[in-house]
Amino acid sequence: MGKRLFDFALAFVCLLLLSPLFFIVSLMIKSTSSGPAFVRQKKIGKGFVPFYLYTFRIFEESLLRPETEIRNARMTPLGKRLRHLKIDALPQLFNVLKGEMSFVGPRPESSDYVALFQKDYEKILTVLPGLTDLASIAFISDAGFPSDSDYSERERASAHSALPKKTKLALAYVDERSFLLDLKILSASLLNFVLSFPSPFREKGEKENKEIRAVIFNARAQIIFVAHSIAIIACNYTAFWLRFDGNIPAKTFDLFLSTIPLVLLIRMGVLYLFGLNRGLWRYAGLRDLLTIVGSVVTGSALIWGAITLLPWQGYPRSIYLIDTVLLLVVFAILRSPKRICTILTHTGVGGRRILIIGAGNAGEMIARDMCQDRRYGCRPIAFIDDDPDKRKKKIHNIPVAGSCEEIEQIVAEIHPDEVLIAIPSAKPSETKRIMSHCKVLNLPIKILPNVAATVGGNLSMTDIRSLDIEDLLGRAEIQIDDPALSEKICEKKVLVTGAGGSIGSELCRQLAVLQPKQLILLERHENNLYQIETDLREHFPGLKIEGILADICDAEKMDQVFSEFRPQMVFHAAAYKHVPMMERSPLDAIRNNILGTHQMISKSNLYGADEFVLISTDKAVSPSSIMGATKRIAEMMIRYFDSTSRTKLVSVRFGNVLESAGSVVPLFRSQIKRGGPVKVTHADVRRYFISIREAVQLVLQASLLGKGGEIFVLDMGEPIKIIDLAKKMITLSGFSPERDIPIQIIGLRPGEKLHEGLFEVGEDVSQTQHKKIMLAKKREVSVDLPSYIERFAEMNNHTGLEEIKSLLKELIPKYQYKEAFPLPSLQVKSKSVKKTTTFFTN
Repeated sequence: MGKRLFDFALAFVCLLLLSPLFFIVSLMIKSTSSGPAFVRQKKIGKGFVPFYLYTFRIFEESLLRPETEIRNARMTPLGKRLRHLKIDALPQLFNVLKGEMSFVGPRPESSDYVALFQKDYEKILTVLPGLTDLASIAFISDAGFPSDSDYSERERASAHSALPKKTKLALAYVDERSFLLDLKILSASLLNFVLSFPSPFREKGEKENKEIRAVIFNARAQIIFVAHSIAIIACNYTAFWLRFDGNIPAKTFDLFLSTIPLVLLIRMGVLYLFGLNRGLWRYAGLRDLLTIVGSVVTGSALIWGAITLLPWQGYPRSIYLIDTVLLLVVFAILRSPKRICTILTHTGVGGRRILIIGAGNAGEMIARDMCQDRRYGCRPIAFIDDDPDKRKKKIHNIPVAGSCEEIEQIVAEIHPDEVLIAIPSAKPSETKRIMSHCKVLNLPIKILPNVAATVGGNLSMTDIRSLDIEDLLGRAEIQIDDPALSEKICEKKVLVTGAGGSIGSELCRQLAVLQPKQLILLERHENNLYQIETDLREHFPGLKIEGILADICDAEKMDQVFSEFRPQMVFHAAAYKHVPMMERSPLDAIRNNILGTHQMISKSNLYGADEFVLISTDKAVSPSSIMGATKRIAEMMIRYFDSTSRTKLVSVRFGNVLESAGSVVPLFRSQIKRGGPVKVTHADVRRYFISIREAVQLVLQASLLGKGGEIFVLDMGEPIKIIDLAKKMITLSGFSPERDIPIQIIGLRPGEKLHEGLFEVGEDVSQTQHKKIMLAKKREVSVDLPSYIERFAEMNNHTGLEEIKSLLKELIPKYQYKEAFPLPSLQVKSKSVKKTTTFFTN
């Protein structure tokens, strides 16, 4: 009832005020073309009741004749202008007056178009159609059509392209209609109407407009100076005018004229000192307002002091107060038109609907940024927060709908398009708890990183990232900040093998931060080497970097590298790690993981390296694969040769690395992107997981803690079921496991185990000084390891798989393997693998 009274009163006033315009337009239409000034179009109104919509005639009279084909009807020259200025729709005020329409509501359509979207219009037509709506704002003009296109072409184009979008916006309006939304739509429509009038800027091309804007932007300091000067003079004069009730005595006016130069000088000087002549007004906020208050009050105090000391008598004391208040108001208004315009015209309807979890400072900042900048194409519709004091409250007019336990019910009521976790301080366990409530939503989930804790600044939409699986490990990452580590690495020559791999490249980045004397990158793949070398040179321009393309099994090349660069520390990350692939290529695994590691240990000792750190894997524990067995032998070499080596040898063992090349996470992600299925080897398979950053920090810390011969192992918490990992990744992508993306069990691959362990049974485990790093204490290797390495070196491409596995089993009694598949026969006869090193002697 209230809306109807508002519509009637406003329509009556508008018709009364616009009656001269109606008369003039009618005369122009009649004088420029034959036919009536007004036309009627049959439309469908509320409750599917038809009515006639009134408009000014903009087409030729032939359109009104039933015997004439519509495609022959064209707009008149005057009609084009009336359509461009939106004046042709003014007679619809009569429909509003009659109660057939409202000022704001879904635009009325003909019966043909309503029939195309019958189900949608059953909801849309529960409200009165309107003069303007969300679609009127979104589709400001008919720029998509040629100005002289025929009527039927326009209609067909509208039906097939614009109408579905308009229908969607109409549904959004019906769902969220309110008096405030109506006011915003009216304000935005009025602004569009004003902007539709001719302008010297719009008459120019886009290039000219950019040039004009550039000139204005470059001259903004001068513009601000002039604006401030005018405001200061005007406010000071107005203060005198108000003080004397609009009748300033001649003597007082002379006082104003004599003091205004001083006032202007002091005010402008203070504004300069406070930096108010340099800011961008479009981004003005509360801090700018406080700065304005400080500068104006300071200026007023200085003006009072100057006028008191100088020979000016009779200056009214009330002028100081009035001038201060006026200037505060004017300076604030100067900086707020864009913000006010945004608030009045930004409806927020039609973008992605965001449900924000967390109604704290971060959530408030993100919601404000969404509301202020429509370019993001999203809007917050509700907050979720577990704080009972915030329940049923509103932040920026956005309700706090409930707690995380109620999220499923809330989502069913408000239908968001995305969920945003805006709790930067949340621990992984808290994020995991929130995700447990979100897992049934089937919505994309995003998160804010810990920006507030790291920089203490404002958050914006650009800080939002997709929630990743690392956020759901359920434990805090290792944080190592040991000054001794920086002292150890600084000014040393450091060699990293496998420098282009996932672990190797991150290791190089973290080493570069510690500023070694020289960082030597050893990599056999040219693309990987190029990428990491380019990245390091870009981010660490002062660091001495040497990229070397070489194979660790090339003895001659390794002699050349070690003799030329004489590295003091060696981090050995080069290894073959793919379990099924190494089952098919066992000789390559032995050559790279055993003989290559042995060669790097030997060269480190021969050329006087201080330390050697081997990167190992949990698959070396009670190995069931060739890859695991070869890495187990590499660990044995660390313990065996440490007692005779001048180089300190240590090993670091950890589980699966998230996001590493070929790991399960990027594999699952690509399978989800294709629509599934996500392939899991076994429903009960479990794995330990660690982030790349954590793994590298552990490697660096091991180099500091190690005394020689140790194996360091990260306390990695509880292993994660791979099938649960798959389900979480599907949920994070906005899908439902099994319903949207199927999960397929494909069976264990060759060499794969159900469960991995971090320690061998019987290994002596102790805690190090770092609470998250365990130590498998040094044990003597009882076998004659050099003789086994000799036998591995004598193997060639004709060596059978059973012979290879038997020798591994002989050296590692706990190595368990299934019957081997026969290796493909090789047509090219090759020589045996060349012996690469001299063994240590006691």
